[in-house]
Amino acid sequence: MDITGDAGHATAQEFDKFECATMITFAYVYKKTKKFIWTFSSFDTKDEVFSDRNIMPMGCVLKLEKRDV
Repeated sequence: MDITGDAGHATAQEFDKFECATMITFAYVYKKTKKFIWTFSSFDTKDEVFSDRNIMPMGCVLKLEKRDV
C-alpha cells in the first residue's frame, strides 16, 4: 500500500472516496529488515551498481512472492 496525495480542493464526497494506492513492484530484493525492504530492478553486470531503486516500510508490503527469472 502506498501513500496517495492530492493538493487540490475536494468535496466531502470526493474525500470519502480517496484511498491509498495498491502498487505492484517487480524487483530484486537487495536487503530486508523488520522495518524496511530495499529493492532494485536494474543492475550492471560488470560493476556493482544498481538502478531503479526503492526503499519502503515493511508495513506497506502486503505480500512478497519469489519468482524464477
